[in-house]
Amino acid sequence: MLNELATQHSDDTRGRKREYWNEVLETMPWREVERWQAQRIDQMLAPLRQRSDLYWELHADVDLEREIRSLADLSDLPFTMKDHIRDAQDRASESEPFGANQSVALADIVQTVSSSGTTGRPLYYALTASDVEVWTDAIANNFFTAGVRKSDVVAHLVGLPMVAGGLPYADAFRRIGATLCWLGGFPTERILREMRRLRTSALLATTSFGIYLTEQWDAVGRETGVPSALRTVLCGGEPGLNQPEIRERITRGLGISQLREVMGLGDVISAMWGECEEHDGMHFNAQKHVAVELIDPQTGATVPWEAGATGELVYTTFARDATPLVRYRSRDHALVIGTDCRCGRTSPRIRCIGRTDDMLIYKGMNVFPTAIRDLITQRFAEDVGPMVRIWKERADQVRFDDPIAVDVEASPRLDASAYAGLATAIAQAVRAQLQVRIEAKVLEPGSLPRSAYKNSLLAVRGSS
Repeated sequence: MLNELATQHSDDTRGRKREYWNEVLETMPWREVERWQAQRIDQMLAPLRQRSDLYWELHADVDLEREIRSLADLSDLPFTMKDHIRDAQDRASESEPFGANQSVALADIVQTVSSSGTTGRPLYYALTASDVEVWTDAIANNFFTAGVRKSDVVAHLVGLPMVAGGLPYADAFRRIGATLCWLGGFPTERILREMRRLRTSALLATTSFGIYLTEQWDAVGRETGVPSALRTVLCGGEPGLNQPEIRERITRGLGISQLREVMGLGDVISAMWGECEEHDGMHFNAQKHVAVELIDPQTGATVPWEAGATGELVYTTFARDATPLVRYRSRDHALVIGTDCRCGRTSPRIRCIGRTDDMLIYKGMNVFPTAIRDLITQRFAEDVGPMVRIWKERADQVRFDDPIAVDVEASPRLDASAYAGLATAIAQAVRAQLQVRIEAKVLEPGSLPRSAYKNSLLAVRGSS
């Protein structure tokens, strides 16, 4: 039953038809899912230590006889950090170009996936044919949870095939059976026109690019004379859909009924979390292939999956041949929304609230850039647009002794004479609530650059 990939159907208590990619795992009590995962991890660990030089070294002091009976037992294993992966890749050779964590022969590797490199130099991950199948199934499960169906015509707007959101996403849309329209890489104007002409019903884009599309959607509709068929939009790649103002902006601007947030990690699987039809947090949808823990980022202690809990997401790939990961610290910080759902799925539901890699320190006070952005766009929703840019003087800058420079776009309805006063009010609000000082600058609408891929909230002066 756990290997069945076909869509399953059941009725909820109100008589509505519920659809699942893998009903058994998606509706099984979560503790039972974790016990099943623990068995798979226990079977995987000993062979892994023989295949991977990285884990032979990391687990040198681990009791190999201890049985993994539950995910709680993983606490005896060390974390894998991104620096471990970087160091392992630096030990590449002609036969092992992926370094010390390449766990299969080069002849068995069929695909390379690159991280986006938004938090440092890109990392490369190898996939065997079996790994590609795992990725495709998990991502398809996620997109199915997020509302994509066989009847959809999907506009895929990630333009780089090698990144984790490129070819793997395309494979997943095809696995669902949807009609793939890979428009990423074309100029924005062409993307918008072709979406109309191809009658696309679903769209995948980064959150910020989804906002950008709303600014031109109606105008292109008038130009082409083709009515919009768009009804489902999947956004991710960056935080933002936790804000009602941004969700309303995209929903209204594109005239859609379904806006779903999705999230993954290129190091693990590039889409693992996705919103269901309840629109209340992202479910974990990769449970067939990956185990997830929530930990206290300061102490490393496990945090229970309880509504209101916060912590860092940690992943273990128990069905990965070429470049496996055990207790990999994602640096993604999550807020648990709930542990049950009216959709019938039992996996935890979360919102991403920031990344450790993006943390800023203003005179000893830690702050996530997303916290600054969220406060501004929520408190001043009537006067500002959703695009915000926080500036650093150099790429490695974390500490700020002077106020943090923040650019904010004004709402089109705001007169330019009010910009200075709004900037002062924004700086005061951030100081009062977050205890950090910023130097806010209000710009004309459309002043900040948009990209079809990720639009970084943080930028370095002179680089963008």
